[in-house]
Amino acid sequence: MRTSYRYVVAVAVLLVTARQATAQLPKDPEERAKAIAQIMQANARQITVFDREGTELNAVGTKDLYSQPVFSPDAKRIAVVKADLERESNDLWVMDLATGKLVRITAGGEREASTSPAWSPDGTRVAYVALRKGAYGLYQKPSNGEGAEELLYSSNQPPVLTDWSMDGKYLTFYATDLGGGALFALPLAGTGERKAIEIFRSKSQLTGPRLSPDDRFVAYVSNETGRTELYVRPFDPNAAPGSAPAAGPWKITEQGAQGMAFWRRDGKEINFLAPDRSIQSVSVTTTPRVVFGQPTVLFRPSEATPVAPNSASVNRDGDRFVIAVPPPQLRQLTLLDRSGKALGKIGQPGRYGNIRFSSDGTRVLAMKNDPDTGLSNVWVYDIATGKATQITNETDPINSLVWSHDGKQIAYSLFKDSYSTVYRKAADGTGQTDVVFRYTPGAFVGLSDWSPDGRFLTFSTGALLMIPVQSQAKPLDRKALEWLREDYEAFDAHFSPDGKLLAFLSNEADVRAIRCTCGGLIRASPERRRVLPCKSPISRTWPAG
Repeated sequence: MRTSYRYVVAVAVLLVTARQATAQLPKDPEERAKAIAQIMQANARQITVFDREGTELNAVGTKDLYSQPVFSPDAKRIAVVKADLERESNDLWVMDLATGKLVRITAGGEREASTSPAWSPDGTRVAYVALRKGAYGLYQKPSNGEGAEELLYSSNQPPVLTDWSMDGKYLTFYATDLGGGALFALPLAGTGERKAIEIFRSKSQLTGPRLSPDDRFVAYVSNETGRTELYVRPFDPNAAPGSAPAAGPWKITEQGAQGMAFWRRDGKEINFLAPDRSIQSVSVTTTPRVVFGQPTVLFRPSEATPVAPNSASVNRDGDRFVIAVPPPQLRQLTLLDRSGKALGKIGQPGRYGNIRFSSDGTRVLAMKNDPDTGLSNVWVYDIATGKATQITNETDPINSLVWSHDGKQIAYSLFKDSYSTVYRKAADGTGQTDVVFRYTPGAFVGLSDWSPDGRFLTFSTGALLMIPVQSQAKPLDRKALEWLREDYEAFDAHFSPDGKLLAFLSNEADVRAIRCTCGGLIRASPERRRVLPCKSPISRTWPAG
């Protein structure tokens, strides 16, 4: 079977972000409208409120491209981010939960974004992160949408705002750089230039900092153990950066935590999202000594209601939960012919992504998410029988995966301890997992192909690079070869069957459009490449020969 004439899709349509989708929108008005309608159908979310037992109380307003809903202090409104496909932007809105009425808070320019909303304690203002004229900053604006936005803090890296302390004194946020993760608190008192307080810095990932109601403690999520867990540590605004805390830190969970950790208004409880999608709570006592109870499950949304930290939140009283509910997520791997006719199903319905044929067309490689643990791992499916074989058993996020040309091995990249590391393993799941390459700290590695001769793995960072898999250097000493770096973005590169050409996507001709380009490849030498446009702007699969 020739793979160029067979296609595997996961039905329903795989979710894409608004930004990714917009970059591929056609310019023809009729086709553009059709594409937007398809994106909305596949991605639009319903704002839905649940009680502490998981009972659905009401669905609010109409479906749209919502994310990051956050309750106002009185739980009568939410601040929510909404994507605009036409403008390629994300803006902040406030929604009345009784009526569904929307008030626009931000109106960024084309390709600008407003994200990460947080409410002032009295509900009169909303703070958020915004990209304005190429620079990131923390801003605030009245929650009625009137007046101009006010810049509170400028940042040279993308911050993620998580909360406005209950006494109104601090904004908490986190950021990731080449050295790892860091948690910050921004004092709001006084005038002039504000300076952020570094709460804690680690080589591990740190997310979701929120201060206790009395500002004595900060809750956050870290993967320092190899799995994301919920922690609490003392907060001292006068402590020197890097100094050891007076007590703690305390690890609150043992079975993992995704995030969404909110303190209850009285400081006696923390609610959070567990890896199995359950909403859990843990009791807190801070006087006369610090004591945390065992996490207790409040409710677990059905599999038809996927929930993630950026799609849900809890109110200050811990008795209402809001979720931006997406369309159904279960998908069926389905084999199609060149005309789009369904030829058969592969395996059972599940949460699939990153689907790839083996070179001989007899097997499919896919990422599959386990709804009970929240973990995604690599599986191989036999197309004829539907037999499934689990290849990996990772607890950290896997970014991408590829087949070797002979179908005997798979390679995948995984982000852990601030590094993207590429691993190799036998395609039947046996044997050990070998490290192939480790990239620059904090940088993402998205593998796209493995050369037919087995010598190179290719990935993109905006530029196209190659990993010399068979070099004699130790895996951690291998250096990526730069094949293409220009003023435009290039990505998703694939080798021709003879290994002499590389097809890739780029926005060279138009920043709003993506086209397919072919480049001559001779021993991965940048000096000897030749680049020319292909006829097809979409397909990157090489027919045999």
